[in-house]
Amino acid sequence: MPAVSKKQQKFFGIVRAIQKGEQDPTTPETAKAAADMKKGDVKKFASTKHKDLPDKKITKESLSYHHFVKKAKESSDRMKSNKERSIEMAAASAYKDKKGKGIKFYDKKGAGRIKGGKKVYD
Repeated sequence: MPAVSKKQQKFFGIVRAIQKGEQDPTTPETAKAAADMKKGDVKKFASTKHKDLPDKKITKESLSYHHFVKKAKESSDRMKSNKERSIEMAAASAYKDKKGKGIKFYDKKGAGRIKGGKKVYD
């Protein structure tokens, strides 16, 4: 678990010094971190080299407005195509039932299906 910024590495350097007893806690955050974290974890963060680390971790906004609109349009298109596909599947299934089982009917004798031009009662 290396540090992701120079500030984080410096913070854990202070926490490590507090844990070793070389320094008194400077802030409540450092005192709490020193008390709560394992020495090995703090050492891993504190021993990170400064080279190629940013001064402060840069956080990017997760979604821009244009990105959000694009994703919403893609989602809408995907939902439309899924709905069309499900309608096609339902129609195919109904056609298969109609041909295989026959057309359903109801009359005085009861319910049944017309299959091959003849009434078959259930």
